[in-house]
Amino acid sequence: CLDYHCSETRFVKKGSDLLLDVDTTAIQKGFVFTWKCNSDVVVVFLDGSEPSVKGKYQGRASFFKQNFSVVISNVQHEDSGNYIATATGDKEKNVADYRVIVQVSPVKLTVNSSDTQYCNFTATCKVVDSKVGGIYQCDNQTCRALSKPDVKDSLLTVYVQEGSVVCNHRNNVSWTDDTQPLVSPCKNKPACELKGGRIRSLPRFNTLCSLALFLAGLLWVFFIIKAASYSGRNTTKLVECQLSTSVVRWSAQSSNTPLV
Repeated sequence: CLDYHCSETRFVKKGSDLLLDVDTTAIQKGFVFTWKCNSDVVVVFLDGSEPSVKGKYQGRASFFKQNFSVVISNVQHEDSGNYIATATGDKEKNVADYRVIVQVSPVKLTVNSSDTQYCNFTATCKVVDSKVGGIYQCDNQTCRALSKPDVKDSLLTVYVQEGSVVCNHRNNVSWTDDTQPLVSPCKNKPACELKGGRIRSLPRFNTLCSLALFLAGLLWVFFIIKAASYSGRNTTKLVECQLSTSVVRWSAQSSNTPLV
């Protein structure tokens, strides 16, 4: 808690007007009154003079002298933050404290260049109404941030889900996402052409390839031994056949020789 108030959270729809008020009983005449958003000054008011709206809030912020409230029109996601009102005399007093969270803006997801050697691709997710975005490296299962998105009071993530690449933008008020189909750069490659150990999305293929090569080697050795065995048996039979033929011929010749 601050001097008079605990921090109050306000959830605001994008494009609406934001009204912030204060407890006027805490403000005495002659005080310098200031509204700030984070470190940015929104408006400064000195009793007896006109309020001065500062910086990017000119034309968007309206200050009401009678009750020290302020209205910020057409709030955007960048208007999220901590709004504090202070009254300064002999000492500074915080008389209002708001944590403002604006509805998230839409996002645009783009799938960029791919690395066919390792089945990786790059995805870029940007917040539509700002320059905020992030670059992610993905495979068929996961994505990791290459550049951390600088979003305020919200979370920007990219992930792979059910055959799609998803960019999600969310906070406590709302969420939005953009989805693109997952087209793997190595989708049509034979399993054994994939580079082992670098593809987290297809780990079973490395084992299958090794097993296939092992079995092929066993079959090759089996056929070599089988062929050698078959060749040996044929040679033995041929020798036996030649010996039998010689014996038969010798017997025939012996029977035809006249006895003396």
